[in-house]
Amino acid sequence: MTRKLLSVLVLLTLCLAGFCQSRDTLRVLAIGNSFSQDAVNQYLHEIAEADGQTIIIGNLYIGGCTLERHYGNVLDGKEEYIYYKVGTDGELVAHKGADIYKGVFDEKWDVVTLQQASGYSGLIMSYEPYLGELVRYIRKNVPGARLMWHQTWAYAKNAVHGHFMHYGNSQKDMYESILRCSSYACGKYGMGIIPSGTAIQNARRSPLLDNLNRDGFHLGYKVGRYIAACTWYEALFGKSVVGNAFCPEGVRPHQKEIAQNAAHRAVAKPFGISKMWDFEPKEYMDESRVPEYTLPDPFTMADGTPVRNRSQWIGKRRPELLQLFAEEEYGTSPKGPAEGMHFEVLRTVDTLYGGRVKAREIVVYFASDCKNAIRMIEFLPADAQGPVPVFLGMNFKGNHSLTTEDWVSLPTKKQLSSYAVYDWTERGSRAVRNGKPGRWDVEKIISRGYGLVSYYYGDVTPDFDEGLDRGVHRYFKDSGYTWKAIGAWAWSLSRALDYLETDPDVDASKVAVFGHSRLGKSALWAGAQDERFAMVIANEAGCGGDALSMRHYGETIQLINYHFPHWFCDNFWKYNENEAALPFDQHELLALIAPRPLYVCSAQDDQHSDPKGQELAAQEAAKVYARFWGAKAASKVGYHTREGKHDVTPEDWDHFLDFADKYLK
Repeated sequence: MTRKLLSVLVLLTLCLAGFCQSRDTLRVLAIGNSFSQDAVNQYLHEIAEADGQTIIIGNLYIGGCTLERHYGNVLDGKEEYIYYKVGTDGELVAHKGADIYKGVFDEKWDVVTLQQASGYSGLIMSYEPYLGELVRYIRKNVPGARLMWHQTWAYAKNAVHGHFMHYGNSQKDMYESILRCSSYACGKYGMGIIPSGTAIQNARRSPLLDNLNRDGFHLGYKVGRYIAACTWYEALFGKSVVGNAFCPEGVRPHQKEIAQNAAHRAVAKPFGISKMWDFEPKEYMDESRVPEYTLPDPFTMADGTPVRNRSQWIGKRRPELLQLFAEEEYGTSPKGPAEGMHFEVLRTVDTLYGGRVKAREIVVYFASDCKNAIRMIEFLPADAQGPVPVFLGMNFKGNHSLTTEDWVSLPTKKQLSSYAVYDWTERGSRAVRNGKPGRWDVEKIISRGYGLVSYYYGDVTPDFDEGLDRGVHRYFKDSGYTWKAIGAWAWSLSRALDYLETDPDVDASKVAVFGHSRLGKSALWAGAQDERFAMVIANEAGCGGDALSMRHYGETIQLINYHFPHWFCDNFWKYNENEAALPFDQHELLALIAPRPLYVCSAQDDQHSDPKGQELAAQEAAKVYARFWGAKAASKVGYHTREGKHDVTPEDWDHFLDFADKYLK
């Protein structure tokens, strides 16, 4: 073969290879902002690769960029973009200081996408004339490209964003506005649709709930971004993403399945929410369905030897159970504070409630850097002649929800935006001071001679998946601890007690730790670990708290793990629909409180929390009290059930106070 002929063949081979790459490689350019960054900068390439598809992705990014600003950059060519590009090798490269032309003319794009800035995505008056001009520009300069509209998503219900007010701070209204605008854009300009917004809304109807954002508006780095990438893949390639093999690290199998199906159903029905009920674990509330079960025996060691006396319980069995609960349910956690923990009394008021109450605001800084702290509110009887016993518990809605007094600090917008907190619109409004008066009956508690100390639980760690890196976990990042949110909330209660031990007005030997619902679970775990707490009160703590898991009734382990994947440690997932394999049950957690007084309560209409399972757990725990501390000690386990729903009521406080009178005075 002559050298000339060989050169011709090599050239022909290279041309054919280039032709094949051109034919088989999909080139996609997104002209967007942080929401396109959430959707395409990660996972999209990997999803395509897992399905044998090749893709090149370009993303012209300016944070919060509107259609108006994009079009302005067409006119004046400002170099203010970061142009991200993912090549066929999957590597992400960022070109800073790029103009819009850098992206538009970088490749012969097959698809170009447009989107509006999130806050304006549901405001039709913000679209024109800019959308029409951008469409004309793209069709002129990228002839033959398919033009697609990226439908963005509504904010989380608890989002703290200045533009959320355009939609009355309503996720539903924002989503419906986005649908109208995306339908307009696609209909008027003949664009295809990438329904990321509908995919996210679908997923919110599944066990993933509203846990898909990292700050209330941007998507979470794991599941949220994966849903968006799945939606883009199916919309771009026209191939079902269901069953795709790629799964990002940290995304659980059920989350992967839901994400793929939420995207698939959104592409099939882009302008309306699809049912996701087939992914919802069942909640059984029928006694006839309770399986036969045998509770683990608190009186038998892990090696099968019996626990014969109190010293064996205290010295061997109790530590063994504590370690088991830490490893298999709540996660291992620090035994003490982070380095540099310190306190600051912000203010003292001596004349509340007609002079009957004195109060303080105290900040507990978890470490010397002061970046994470809880702001506690303390109410004490003004006429106390010495240190008083105290109820200590976290609250859901902020300290101002405990009282009508204006001196209590309101959360700042910065605090709210830092955590994407629970019910922020209510917590941030003066109109809802003392918004849950029955939960915290300050005057009744004070009149009975007790103090009350409380703080907002979100200041410890945010209550949403992927929020743990914003809370106290950051101080123990490389420690190897496996704790998650409930472990952190429990740990914080001990840090609050650390402060109370320095307070001369508080009898720190008589502190009753209290919690409702998820915070009841936290109070139980705190009380089990920290024997300084003189009394433990759990109000409707349910699954993972004070109800027997093996009954498989109401909220099951699978249900709670699916809905709240950030509460318990990873090992707890082994027992999803597998409660019979548990090496413990919650009666043994309650028994770890012994011989200190323990109070458990439930509500008849709160079948979700399994009132019968709570009562049975308390009865089983009382047997440990009786065995090792005498028959009378069983009375230290208190229980009541009342009419009504999942809440804390004045009736509950009457029981708590009567019980405390027996043991704390």
